[in-house]
Amino acid sequence: MTNLLPALGLGAISGVRSMMGLAFFTNQTNGKSDAKRKRAAAENPAMNLLNMPQTATVLKVMAAGEMVIDKMPFIPARTDAVPLLGRIAMGGLVGAAVSKDKWIQGGIVGALGALVATYVVTYLRKTLNEEVHIPNVVLGIAEDALVANAANAIVQHYELI
Repeated sequence: MTNLLPALGLGAISGVRSMMGLAFFTNQTNGKSDAKRKRAAAENPAMNLLNMPQTATVLKVMAAGEMVIDKMPFIPARTDAVPLLGRIAMGGLVGAAVSKDKWIQGGIVGALGALVATYVVTYLRKTLNEEVHIPNVVLGIAEDALVANAANAIVQHYELI
């Protein structure tokens, strides 16, 4: 069965926090049997990459670091070329991984989810900061909570491998 809805959701999460969708996905798949993970990895190149030992730990550390770094004033805008391409790539990777046998379609859906979410959240954050006068750091913390809860809900709801 293809999982395009979680591909879209985790891709969108990657548009907000590039490592968060991958971290939650690998954390959820690490609890599965080795036989099931190996079978999924054989059918899906993205899953094969994410199935490597210690991947979940590395992605969790990167996701936590991203949550801290995001609040720093020297970080480039998420819509700048390099950060945007990174978010699209991470959305595509997680979308491909969750989409089982339809990994190309899932990768495209995940990448599009990341692209759209990047711009939507950027617009919302800017509007809330400039017009409602909510401090950027508060908005960043709210984003962290929102994406962590959304990612957790997606991986708990769907059978991803």
